[in-house]
Amino acid sequence: MPWAGGRVHYLDEGPRDAPVLLCLHGFLTWSLLFRQPLKALVGPWRVLAVDLPGFGCSDAQATALTPAGVTALLCALLESTGVDRVHLLAHGVGVRLALDFVARHDGAVGRCCLVSGSVTHAPMLGTTWYEWLLDRQVDARLAVLFDDLDTLLPGLMRRMGTGPSFSLGATQMEGYAAVFRSAASREAALRLLEQTDLAPLPQMPQALPEVISECDALLVYGGLDRSLDIEAATRELGTAFPRHRSVQLPGVGHFVPEEAGDLLSSLLAAFLCESEVE
Repeated sequence: MPWAGGRVHYLDEGPRDAPVLLCLHGFLTWSLLFRQPLKALVGPWRVLAVDLPGFGCSDAQATALTPAGVTALLCALLESTGVDRVHLLAHGVGVRLALDFVARHDGAVGRCCLVSGSVTHAPMLGTTWYEWLLDRQVDARLAVLFDDLDTLLPGLMRRMGTGPSFSLGATQMEGYAAVFRSAASREAALRLLEQTDLAPLPQMPQALPEVISECDALLVYGGLDRSLDIEAATRELGTAFPRHRSVQLPGVGHFVPEEAGDLLSSLLAAFLCESEVE
């Protein structure tokens, strides 16, 4: 899809007339993260999974990675695909990007499954992961994250929290590392980090309302997630989505779709089917 002088890549799988699940990734990942929900849900659902600018197969356009910019991108995507209503699946930084979209276009959103995320960066304060990032930001050394692509994902995943037996396969490792092999993509990744994890949200003229949406929300966290305070994050999102329930998965870290893809797909399928019955 043409966007802001470049092209944005997205996956569009499933029947054209089926209800739509829109997937939004965060830092370090791209639509590859959602391959399990894609495989499990396509058929009864139409699944859209977008690569943010500079990630996956999308052209790098770092200036488009503010929350408001991503909201504009999602609106353009829905217009391009002829979709007027979606359910949302967002992970990590993608959760805070999704909140801007929901706040502006609540009527276009059905249900929200929000994984490993929070409303603001506040639940990250004091965690070793966040302090590690802040040290590098202050010293202008954030770019060192990409010095060694072969150890980038395993190292950062360990810092953010993973289950004791989790490891990425060679194909997945190369798929994620390939995103950062160009300087433009690394710049886009850092811009996303600075606009979300390292800056207060929202990046918009007016603050997000305390109650962002009355739609039903499923909040999912890995019990071993070290990137945020899960209780604080749940309180924030619970206030933003009063009609919510939360699930904490024992033995799972921050990257729930990678570590527990089958379980997440089952939870998501049951959650979405409820909305079709009501």
